[in-house]
Amino acid sequence: MTPPLPRNPGPRRQPPTVAIGLLVVLMVSLGFLAMAAAVMPQFLLMVLVGLGMVLFFAVQYFAWARWLYPRLVRAEQERQALAESRGESNES
Repeated sequence: MTPPLPRNPGPRRQPPTVAIGLLVVLMVSLGFLAMAAAVMPQFLLMVLVGLGMVLFFAVQYFAWARWLYPRLVRAEQERQALAESRGESNES
């Protein structure tokens, strides 16, 4: 007679180690930022300019990759379908 298999307790919840680690890194970074801003007041302005640049590039990415490029591809496909329906050959 074989012994019964142990019951599967189901998925266990893992501790949020990644979230805790990211929170610690953020707190330490903010601490260093505060110390640097206390020593050099221009440092905070430099960080704000850097965040503005990151925001600018993020807006550019979402504008082109998520919105404009699919519209461009769709317009090109419609143009090719129209050319094929007219019997034109577009070898470019």
